Amino acid sequence: MILNRAAVLTMVSLVGCAGIPSATDISEEISRGMNYEEIFVMLSDYEMGRDFRGDVTALQYCSGSNKNTEYVIVWFIGDQVEGVTQYYKDIPRNERCGWFFREVDWAQAPTAVKTKLFIE
Repeated sequence: MILNRAAVLTMVSLVGCAGIPSATDISEEISRGMNYEEIFVMLSDYEMGRDFRGDVTALQYCSGSNKNTEYVIVWFIGDQVEGVTQYYKDIPRNERCGWFFREVDWAQAPTAVKTKLFIE
């Protein structure tokens, strides 16, 4: 059986995607004090989005599709991880999870982040 180049690339892409851990599984490897570069490299296989407020960054990433797609937010103060939160969301079938990031709710951030932003 001979496969054309596009078919081979498609198969490699599908196999590669199937091998990454879920967003919540990889979030267990993230700990307070890790730096932004470490996290960015760790999450390079995931779709990501970032929001900023002053010196605070909320880095979102996701995995899955359809029902219960997993979303994780890594909260940074400066270059250091301050905490991690997660949420689940149903998205339309066959859509990319990165197209459906929620707007960051800064009031749901860890206490140190809220203190930095003066949110009560």
